[in-house]
Amino acid sequence: MAQSDFYYQYTATERRGINYIIGVRLDPDENNVESFAVILFFRLADGTDVEVCKVDNSPHEGEPDIHADRYYRAMGADIKDFRIDIESWHEAENYLSENAERFADKYYDNHGGEPRDDGKNV
Repeated sequence: MAQSDFYYQYTATERRGINYIIGVRLDPDENNVESFAVILFFRLADGTDVEVCKVDNSPHEGEPDIHADRYYRAMGADIKDFRIDIESWHEAENYLSENAERFADKYYDNHGGEPRDDGKNV
């Protein structure tokens, strides 16, 4: 994911010397959102973005569209959450903003300042 992929982004929190950013993707635009992704991530020195948690409305067969990818969870744990009570990209942004410190701390505790060993979040 590149910076230009986001409609907008901002620093959500700083933990253990790492800046955690929220980026918002809206397609086609803010006034007519057909698909969205709101992502809490940090950027490595080489420019690689590492996702901590993402809420989006990409369809999954047999499941509600809006879900969270909880990359902060430990290896082997289920990262998909289809029971999340979020109805819009605004709510997704609020959810990540309100939980940014907790998710950042969990990510660091489980994975340090690097991508997950399975590479699912880069």
